[in-house]
Amino acid sequence: MRSIFVAIILLFAVPALAETYKWVDDKGTVNFADDLGSVPKKYRKKVKVLGGDEGNVPQVTEIDESTKGKAKGEDKKDDSKESASAGKEGKKKAVYGGKDEAAWKADFGKLKADIKASEEQLDDTRARLKDSSKMSRSEYLSLQYTVKDIEHRLTELRKKLDALNESAAKAGVPPE
Repeated sequence: MRSIFVAIILLFAVPALAETYKWVDDKGTVNFADDLGSVPKKYRKKVKVLGGDEGNVPQVTEIDESTKGKAKGEDKKDDSKESASAGKEGKKKAVYGGKDEAAWKADFGKLKADIKASEEQLDDTRARLKDSSKMSRSEYLSLQYTVKDIEHRLTELRKKLDALNESAAKAGVPPE
């Protein structure tokens, strides 16, 4: 009787398998999630589906949020301004390496802003480290690890900026 009861319970437990998503981030940490929406966008292409149907992987649709927030009236105003400025110039926007000038500026601006924010965070953390008389040893060690982490992030950001500078030079983007 017990074996029949156990067999029935196991039979009902089999269809209850759920899909789990697994990915490895930049630092080499293996992460798991039960919802594809909770996987960061930059790792969604590398995600592995564990359990469930392997062939039935959900499709990820990216939404352009820049046009989402504009109202219809604002679109018309922006279009008329763009067409007027395009008429004055009399030529199309220049494309360098598959991106227009605004995209290059946005990429450089984001990287430079990230570097500046990391440098400010590093300065603040180092200033907190100087006055160690009122903190515990664990807090002091935590701040030291934070400084190392920020320094590592800064070197990575600077490498990305150098790589972006090189790709911009190869694409023929005019310097500012």
